Amino acid sequence: MSAAVKSLGVLATTVHVLDPTERTPVVLLTGEHVTDPAVAEQITNPRCWEGEQPPTQPGKPSARKAKPA
Repeated sequence: MSAAVKSLGVLATTVHVLDPTERTPVVLLTGEHVTDPAVAEQITNPRCWEGEQPPTQPGKPSARKAKPA
């Protein structure tokens, strides 16, 4: 019996990313559930995610720099 894989988010649009192990181009389609944190990390545009909320990983700081106020 396989363990359930938790989805990090659902895509609102088609995206192009690189496979994290093989470094080959991969196309993910609208509605797909992203389960790999290394793939989710490559999708930086919030509008690509349903609800426009990119997945966050607990305990991992954001790689993006905050804009000055």
